Amino acid sequence: MTVALIAARSEERLLGTWIMAFSFAVASLWSIMSIFWAQSNPSALTPKLWITMASMAAAATVYFGYMGLHGEGLGE
Repeated sequence: MTVALIAARSEERLLGTWIMAFSFAVASLWSIMSIFWAQSNPSALTPKLWITMASMAAAATVYFGYMGLHGEGLGE
């Protein structure tokens, strides 16, 4: 996500949008895996909180993906 912000600041706004969408997709997958991990192992968050994190990351993936498909870069 930091790379996406740097790309957006260097006038590569559309590239920054796509990197941000990819980053949130990875965060979604990580949160989904953590849901299953928290059910049978010690975890900092409960499975219910991991579900909330996964849904927020999935929403951000859709948002930035939509922006990228319509050619809108970060900060435009």
